[in-house]
Amino acid sequence: MRNLILCGLLAVLFSVLHGQTPSLIICKGSGINYKEFNTGNSLPSVSWKWTFQGGVPGSSALREPTISYPDTGLFLTTCQSTFSDSSKQTQTIWVLVIESVFEPIPIRDTVFCGSGITMNLNAGNNYRGAQYHWTSPDVNLSGIDTNNRTLTINKPGIYSVKVYSKCGSVSKTITVRQGTQPQVDLGKDRFVCRNANVLLDAGSGTGYSYLWSPGNEVTQTIVANIAGDYSVTVTSADGCRKTDNISLIDSCPPIFFVPNAFTPNDAAPNDIFQPYLEGFTQFSMLIINRWGQIVYKSTDMKAGWDGNYMGKPAPSGVYACRIELLGTDKIRRIHTGNITLLR
Repeated sequence: MRNLILCGLLAVLFSVLHGQTPSLIICKGSGINYKEFNTGNSLPSVSWKWTFQGGVPGSSALREPTISYPDTGLFLTTCQSTFSDSSKQTQTIWVLVIESVFEPIPIRDTVFCGSGITMNLNAGNNYRGAQYHWTSPDVNLSGIDTNNRTLTINKPGIYSVKVYSKCGSVSKTITVRQGTQPQVDLGKDRFVCRNANVLLDAGSGTGYSYLWSPGNEVTQTIVANIAGDYSVTVTSADGCRKTDNISLIDSCPPIFFVPNAFTPNDAAPNDIFQPYLEGFTQFSMLIINRWGQIVYKSTDMKAGWDGNYMGKPAPSGVYACRIELLGTDKIRRIHTGNITLLR
């Protein structure tokens, strides 16, 4: 408890900052023993009327009440004394109640990737009456305001902050360090021929993890057996990432062969009509009967016509075939011809 003489001409304890500068600062949960002291005139005071904003109780008629403050804030206290000649005198003060228990400081050990760093460290505890002080054994903080709630840093090192007030304190120390940047080099783009096996190696490192595209492999090496674009993202144990890319360029011309007959009798070979393709990225095929009806169409290079139409075996005969192809050389080709279905 704090003792505070309020009523009386000698008890002028308040000043003005925006009209509300506190005369007394106390901790949340504590209280004040108010004391009335009369020097207003030679007559004694005979009654008192107190009001306590934020206090418990909120009012009193005692000469020396004891008031507790359960919540933080800036509160007005008023005392009106009445003298034996019925004259009155009023005094007021502002009481600031501040937090008595600080929250844990939210900063934590941090690893940053790359060569540059700009970080804002925040001590939290944004309470009225709290003060802050930052220190570092590794970085010269001179010229930086170390008494703010936040601190902007641009170098790795150890950083400490203390948050304190008349009611208590809390401290924390963290380390900010530069993480290990992985090294990865898939080499220069290469010319390859289709179906060639090319070993791609992302490089080794302690704690490295890998993710390849387009296959989503997670190994250090992969075997690329088709031409195309490949990339790998390597992540170090510190969480730092680096990505590299390589293009395997098909240098062999595309080739295709279209048979002119097949026998859909559920017995290999030649029971499925399917062209042989190498070096193509897009495909579409139409098969049309003598009446101009499309009996089969597909864009799947791995699929073929089984000789059925609308769920039933198509009759033997000659059918028109149209195939459109886009090669790895970016050239579009169109093939038209006839095929014979034999049963």
